[in-house]
Amino acid sequence: MANVLSERIAELRKARGLTQEQLGQLAGVSAQAVSKWEKGGAPDVELLPALADRLGVTIDALFGREGGEAGDIHQTAARWLHTIPKEQRYDQICRLFWIFTQNMVDEVTMPDIGYLEQAAALWEDETSGIKQWAISRVWLDGGYMLSLHAEDLSFATVWPEPKDGYDMALGDVKDYVALFRLLGDEDAMRLFLFLCTRTTLFSERLAAQSTGIVEEKVGQVLDEFECRGWLAKETADMALNALEIDPLGLELLYRPTYKEYFIFFLFFARDMTVSPQFWYLSNCTRRKAPLLRDLPADARAEH
Repeated sequence: MANVLSERIAELRKARGLTQEQLGQLAGVSAQAVSKWEKGGAPDVELLPALADRLGVTIDALFGREGGEAGDIHQTAARWLHTIPKEQRYDQICRLFWIFTQNMVDEVTMPDIGYLEQAAALWEDETSGIKQWAISRVWLDGGYMLSLHAEDLSFATVWPEPKDGYDMALGDVKDYVALFRLLGDEDAMRLFLFLCTRTTLFSERLAAQSTGIVEEKVGQVLDEFECRGWLAKETADMALNALEIDPLGLELLYRPTYKEYFIFFLFFARDMTVSPQFWYLSNCTRRKAPLLRDLPADARAEH
């Protein structure tokens, strides 16, 4: 039985792309202990549950018994994720999502092309320099999946359609107009991008120096950003060498409070600037309904 267990540990570890050191870290033992197990030794009994979890199987599976894979998909997914080193989890989830994309529609065979081994861009426009990404999409009446699968850039999104449609999640038209009007100002857009580069306090002077925008305009735009909750104002009486701030009085500082969805906004906004082309890496569109079920009340003619 020990030989069966040793062979299974080695087999499962290699199948999951783990080194002996990585499996040891996940199980709380040394690489030498893992090596000993695979050469005929046996883990302590109390380690078996954790070891099985880290290898994504049941204890039965460690001993070669059939039906050892867990039956509950959620538990199986959780165990599988714990077998992946933390720094690789985002990448592995995207690779798993690619499998979902290929098999979402039973009667359609998606291309079995795997991950793009080089760049995510299919081609680059010679005039504008804009790159066309190798996007994959599945667009059905029940929802929408949009993803990109390449070694240098990947993401995965899935949008199940709510019972009342996507309409239920929309804001007021006037709020969208105000947002786009703000970011339609080039200086405001440059400051928005500057904000996305910051994790620590900054001054109007630093923002002006970094973007080339006059301080008065910087202050006006940052006030608007504060109203939107994108940053918070703070004051500090600092020495001359602290953040290059004038020591003669209190200096107004800003702390970024931006949201993680800024990156999605920037990415998909960029996608809307690309000239229409048939550039999807894989494309399955079976949706008959429009994106929205009705025109928002404040967008109608009688409003």
